[in-house]
Amino acid sequence: MTELRYLDSHLHLTDPRFNGIREAILLRAREAGVVKMFCNATREEDWRQTLALASASIVPFIGIHPWYCSTVERDWERRLAEILQTTTCGIGETGLDKKCAGDMVRQIETFTAQLQLAVAFRRPLTVHCLGCWGKLLEILELQTKTAPLPPIMIHSFGGSQEIMRRLVRLGCLLSFSARLAAPGQEALRQVFQETPMPHILLETDAPDQLQTGINPGTPEPSATNEPAYIVALYGFAANLHHMELQDFCSQIWQNGTVFTDSTLPR
Repeated sequence: MTELRYLDSHLHLTDPRFNGIREAILLRAREAGVVKMFCNATREEDWRQTLALASASIVPFIGIHPWYCSTVERDWERRLAEILQTTTCGIGETGLDKKCAGDMVRQIETFTAQLQLAVAFRRPLTVHCLGCWGKLLEILELQTKTAPLPPIMIHSFGGSQEIMRRLVRLGCLLSFSARLAAPGQEALRQVFQETPMPHILLETDAPDQLQTGINPGTPEPSATNEPAYIVALYGFAANLHHMELQDFCSQIWQNGTVFTDSTLPR
């Protein structure tokens, strides 16, 4: 049987919680068969560190997360564009978050600027969305009237079936975290089952979103998540889609390739 290859479509390897253990985390990922990871920055101060991790197995994404949009300094868009001109990377994590303290007008401006850069440079875009599905869809649908959307992934998707369908019509990929296996998430599991396979990715969001139920070897809910733990999520998700694990892994790998490698030549 062909060796399984796992892809973690969203995580934060530069998070300070990984300081001092980063190499061990990556080693455990390789030993578990996690051979591709999409590593996201959240603010300008971690762009360079994220880019420095780029390798055959780590695809860097740099951007401004909505939580930090109020901290951006003047000309940040120009500096991001300059990096995109000379560096192979995606854009993210960006997006909209109604539940955070960031000013919504500033969030929309910051997200729209990154969307425009992704359009201009044809780079994959990782999007965070909490409580702002209507505004996100409005922005994306409006963009299609002037230029095609770039490759877009909605990370840790938690929207309704109707939102899923509208995003799929726009060509977006939806990345599901281990919340899929959490108690009380029956509606999310149903949305996942209805999502077309070519539009699905899986992520850890490490070091966050650890679900001890699906990873029983981690006894404390406060423990740090890591990419090696995504193997259990693949098994759980494959069963939900009534697929053999080998076929499921192959499809997710293909989805990730379409999302990044076509626009990030190596």
